[in-house]
Amino acid sequence: MSDLHSLVEEYLAFRTARGFQPNHKLARVLNQFLASLPASAKDGPLFTNRQALTWAHAPAGGSPAWWSYRLSAVRQFAAYLAGSGLPVEVPAVRQGAGGTRCATPYLYADADVRALMRAAEELFTPLRAATMAVLTGLLTVTGMRIGEVLRLTVGDLDLDDGIVVIARAKFGRQRIVLLDATSCRAVRGYLLRPDRHRLGVAPERPLLTTGKGTSVPENNARGAFHRMTQHAGLPVRAGARPRPHDLRHSFATRAMIEAYSSGRNPARTLTLLSAWLGHSNPADTYWYLQAAPEVAAIAVGRLEEGPQS
Repeated sequence: MSDLHSLVEEYLAFRTARGFQPNHKLARVLNQFLASLPASAKDGPLFTNRQALTWAHAPAGGSPAWWSYRLSAVRQFAAYLAGSGLPVEVPAVRQGAGGTRCATPYLYADADVRALMRAAEELFTPLRAATMAVLTGLLTVTGMRIGEVLRLTVGDLDLDDGIVVIARAKFGRQRIVLLDATSCRAVRGYLLRPDRHRLGVAPERPLLTTGKGTSVPENNARGAFHRMTQHAGLPVRAGARPRPHDLRHSFATRAMIEAYSSGRNPARTLTLLSAWLGHSNPADTYWYLQAAPEVAAIAVGRLEEGPQS
């Protein structure tokens, strides 16, 4: 079994490489947690959800915020380990006093995305329908945040080579994502529409525009997307309601399912996916996958098969 303390060092180094400042408090907390663990069984998990919860809430008289910090530190470490293919139980995000409550992701099927685009055509004027269709398509195939797509300018895209430069990403970072030929044709077709082309296609112009040629406000785009989901009749699933951000969850889920199904290294895929999505912490990427039973089932199957030759 891997030395857990060395895995803490690897995890902290990964965080630092992704832009986090060195965190001595986090290192101390994680090593304290590991020191509390009994010797694990040879074929068992490195640690369990129960062990994490028990340790996180151990300090007598501790504040809910301190208990929450301890559990969050272990959860993110566990998510990193699980994303690297190691056997570990990842504590759920809704456990413990003061724990963070994240919205349950809505995982879109391909048919759902097609239904959303049909809804846009039926609800809006031609230009607005085309704008919402391109926005939905880019969210689906790139995993970008809605704000990142809406801030794109025409010059941020190289449709000949299928490159999108996200110059105004979260945390002030710049990154690149790729488009396939089909997506490039769809975006080029949108820009060449007479009602869109007359609004300007110079490099500094916004890619997605209102009828006045201005950038689409995010609140307006979210409102239009909500109308599309209602018109398309997308069902509520296990407490989740369809949101634009969940197209990002769906992108990550598909990527990991493809990696597991094709036998690629899941740890490397998770690392690349984290960089693609612009996450500073692989635990953020792993959270996108927790709500997808397909990913868990494939991962368990790979573990049961044993090491790949």
